[in-house]
Amino acid sequence: MFINIIDKHISLKPTEIGDAEPLFNLVDQNRTHLKPWMPWVDATATVADESHFIEGMLTKQARGEVFLTTIIVDGEVAGMLDIHNISAANHRGEIGYWLGATFEGHGVMTKSLERLEEIAFTELELHKLQLGADVANTRSRSVAERRQYHLDATLPENELINDHYVDEAIYSLTVDEWSQRQDD
Repeated sequence: MFINIIDKHISLKPTEIGDAEPLFNLVDQNRTHLKPWMPWVDATATVADESHFIEGMLTKQARGEVFLTTIIVDGEVAGMLDIHNISAANHRGEIGYWLGATFEGHGVMTKSLERLEEIAFTELELHKLQLGADVANTRSRSVAERRQYHLDATLPENELINDHYVDEAIYSLTVDEWSQRQDD
């Protein structure tokens, strides 16, 4: 098992079944915080639900469809960050992430995403990363913008969250754009 150390406080680790309980506890403590943005919150009602989710994602990871990590801050589980819907044919994937409320506002997700980009473009050899966020989710959109993703489109009523459709902002970053920033 690798631990990808980002700085003295933050690291990414491969998500394992053993992470189900601390991840569930974090979701449970942050239901009100996560629910406006995450359609899966109500369906994550038990540790078994979280275990089932992780098992499914690890199966997809074994097929190369997902790259799943748990964010650790000062030894505590802080959230998750992944690349999903990886297309081997098109060399692209979609970013997904969430953090517990107490971990927001400290650069945790921005730094974590920076490291995930490096993994995506150098190890997974992807060409493009996409990131979608509810247009009203300014915190999530700010992460993409701080990492210099460009806004490709705003798709009206593109996601169903909590029984209503929301507009989604679609951002992207290519390996060439990322590489150029590394050279600067």
